Amino acid sequence: MSLKGPDFFIVGAPKCGTTAMADYLGQHPEIGMCPRKETHVFATDLAERMAMRRGQKPMGRERFIELFAGLQDARLRGEASVWHLYSASAAAEIAEFEPEARIIVMLRSPVEMLPSLHSQFVFVGIEPVEDFAAAFRLDPERERSGAPAGFPPRSYRSAVHYGEQLRRYLDVFGRERLHVIVYDDFRDDTLGAYRAACRFLGVDPGFEPTIEIVNPNTRVRSRAMRRFVRRPPEWLRPALHRVTSERARRGVARAMIRWNTSVGRRAPLAEDVRSELAELAALEAGELDGLLGLDVRRWLG
Repeated sequence: MSLKGPDFFIVGAPKCGTTAMADYLGQHPEIGMCPRKETHVFATDLAERMAMRRGQKPMGRERFIELFAGLQDARLRGEASVWHLYSASAAAEIAEFEPEARIIVMLRSPVEMLPSLHSQFVFVGIEPVEDFAAAFRLDPERERSGAPAGFPPRSYRSAVHYGEQLRRYLDVFGRERLHVIVYDDFRDDTLGAYRAACRFLGVDPGFEPTIEIVNPNTRVRSRAMRRFVRRPPEWLRPALHRVTSERARRGVARAMIRWNTSVGRRAPLAEDVRSELAELAALEAGELDGLLGLDVRRWLG
């Protein structure tokens, strides 16, 4: 008998609470969440760039379905990949895979989202420019000449073209199968936003998950350590494979990453950069109001 894959997808956007929402939905007794987040298996247009980010080959559909082998008894199965919203091909590919799929989208003001995304890119080692303002101002050049290796988006600005991205999902799935969560609502009333998502999916909204901070702002202590963990030297790899199992290697890598990670507040934005981001937020607020009647005027404050 063939394995059943996901019935619903959390497609993005990045740094908007998707990790937490996937965790909370995964605690629900009627839901089984894919044990691996960020497969991006339906973002084939981004596959080459995503592979550079991970340092490995893109995942195939057969391997993807196998991830759900232990979730066959769940009433619903879900998957979360934050760049599926940005991808130009993912909406159509998801619909081809599961025509009745339900889609959850989480959105955050560009004023908050883009600095957070930059911090994440610096942390994982794909953004060489550590100052957000400097990296943000490279957007026009990167759109012309190409973003750094491993970047899913062409530029920071393109990552928050929410109206354009949502339109693809509306065209394919229609309004009734699209649920949009504004990050501010999720932050201010996490349980309420979770219950609304449960009602959208048709599962019992009365179940209460354990709620905690899932994905705080992180920094690396040592860039050299991060490079070593992500890509060990060529001369060392054969020896590691001979004397350790894959499970052991992953355990050591996780321990090294934890040691090399610090959590702290992000530096405040310069006023001119905040002003540029506010203009982006205003443009997208107008788009969201026109497309969905979604009121995000709080982004303009």
